[in-house]
Amino acid sequence: MTAAAQYSQVLLAPWRQRDRSAPWGRRALYVLMLACIAACLVFMPSEISWRVALGIAVVILYGIWMAVGAHLQEQNHPHAAHHVPGHLRRLRHAALLGWALCALATTLLARAALWPMGEWPLLLLANASIAVCLLWATRVWRICTMAIVMSPLISDWAAHFKPLWTWLASLWQGQPLALLAVSLLVQAWLVTLAFGAGGSRHQVRYARQSVMRQAMRLQMAGQPMPASAWAGPFERLLRPFQHVTSGWLTHLLTRANTGRSSIMARAEVVLHGPLHWLPTLMLLVTILSIALLCFGAAFVWAGPRIAKAIEHGSFGMCIGLASVGLNPAFGLPGALWRSRREQALLRLLPGMPQGAALNRAVAARQLRDFGVAWLLTTAILLAVDTGTQHALLLCLPLGALPLAILSLTRRFATMRAPSQLTAVLPVLGFFLLAVALYAVNWALGVPLPAIAAGVLAVSAALLAWRWQALGKAPSALPVGWLA
Repeated sequence: MTAAAQYSQVLLAPWRQRDRSAPWGRRALYVLMLACIAACLVFMPSEISWRVALGIAVVILYGIWMAVGAHLQEQNHPHAAHHVPGHLRRLRHAALLGWALCALATTLLARAALWPMGEWPLLLLANASIAVCLLWATRVWRICTMAIVMSPLISDWAAHFKPLWTWLASLWQGQPLALLAVSLLVQAWLVTLAFGAGGSRHQVRYARQSVMRQAMRLQMAGQPMPASAWAGPFERLLRPFQHVTSGWLTHLLTRANTGRSSIMARAEVVLHGPLHWLPTLMLLVTILSIALLCFGAAFVWAGPRIAKAIEHGSFGMCIGLASVGLNPAFGLPGALWRSRREQALLRLLPGMPQGAALNRAVAARQLRDFGVAWLLTTAILLAVDTGTQHALLLCLPLGALPLAILSLTRRFATMRAPSQLTAVLPVLGFFLLAVALYAVNWALGVPLPAIAAGVLAVSAALLAWRWQALGKAPSALPVGWLA
C-alpha cells in the first residue's frame, strides 16, 4: 500500500466507517450545507453574497477538520500506540497533513472573501492557529468549556495584555515571514503533541475521552448517559439529583392511591426517566446558578466594564437559553422508548387508564412539561427582547410550538427505535422554522404579533386534530409494540 493510500485510509476513516444502511442523514446534512451557500448567493445583495458564501465554506471546512481530528484521537488507542510499529508516527503525520490542508484551504477562502484586504501571512497564521485549537478542543474539553464560560472576561483580560500585543504587533511588522515560520513550527509540534504514546497518562486520558465520545453518541441518539459512567466531579455533581429523584418517588409511593393523577405521577417517573421534570428542573437551576456565579465573578473582576460585553453577547446567551429550555421536550419520545420494558408492568397497576384514555394521559403529561418550559422560556426571552429588540429571539419559541405538538402527540404504538436523526431533526426543524418566521417578519414586514397569532392558531388546530386522533390510536404502552 502506498503512502498516499495509507494516509487516505487514516484521514477518511469517518466517511469510510459510516453507516451505509442509513445514508439519508448525511446526505441531508450535505444538502443543507449547499443550500445555505446557495441561499446566500441568491437572496443576499450581490456585493456581499459571495463573501458570506465563502465564509460559510470556511466554517464547513473547520467542521470537517474537527470531525477528522476527533476520529484521529479515537484511533490513538494506547495499546496500538505502544505495541503497533509505526502506528503513532502514521497518526501524527496524518494529523499534520490534515492540519496543513485545513490551514491552506481556509486561508485561500478567507483571502478571497476579504479581497483586496487581508495579508496572507496573517490569515495563514490565524487559520492555522484555529485549526490547532479545534484539534485540541477534542481533547482538552474541560479547558474549552471553562474558556466558553469565562468568555465575558476576555475583553477585560485583553486590556491587561495590551503591552504584549503591541510588542508582538511591532515584531510582526518587522519580521512577518520569520515569525510566521516559527509560529507554524510551534503549531506543528502542538499537533503532534496531541497524540499520546501509550503511557499511563495516555490511558487515563483515552478512557476519559471514550466516556465523552459515548456520551455524545448517546446524546445524538436521544439517550442519556448513566451517572455511574461519569467519574470524579461529574458523578458527585449528579449524585444529589439521584437522591432528590428517589425522595420524590418515595413521596409518591407513600401517598399512592388509585386516582389517575397519582397513577400517572408514579408512571411518569418511569416513562420519562432522566427527562422527568424534576431532574430536568434541577439541571436547569444548576446551569443557571453556575452562569450567575460566573457573571458575578466577572462583575467583581471587571466591574461595570463587563456590562458592555454582556450586552453584546446577550443574543448568543438567549439562543443557548432557548435551547436549554425547549430541547428537552423533543427528547421525551426517546425516553419513552427506553422504558418500554417496564411499561407492560405499568399497565397492570390498579387504576391505570387503558386505550384512548392512556394515550391522552401520556400525551397530556408530556404536553404539560413542554407547556411550562415553553411559557417560562418565552417570558424570559420577552424580558430580554425589551433590551435587544431582536425579533429572532421571540421566533424561537414560536418555531418550537407546532413541532413539539406534533412530536408529543404521535402514535406511540407505532414509534420506532430512536436514532441520531430522531433527536437532531426536530431541534433543527424548529430552528429553521424560527428563521423562516423571522424572515417573514423582516423581509415581508409582517408584524410579530400577527405571526404569533398565526402560529398559535395553527398550533391549536394541530393539537385538536392530534388529540382527536389519539382517541382512535392503538394503546400507547408499551411504546413501539406495533412498529
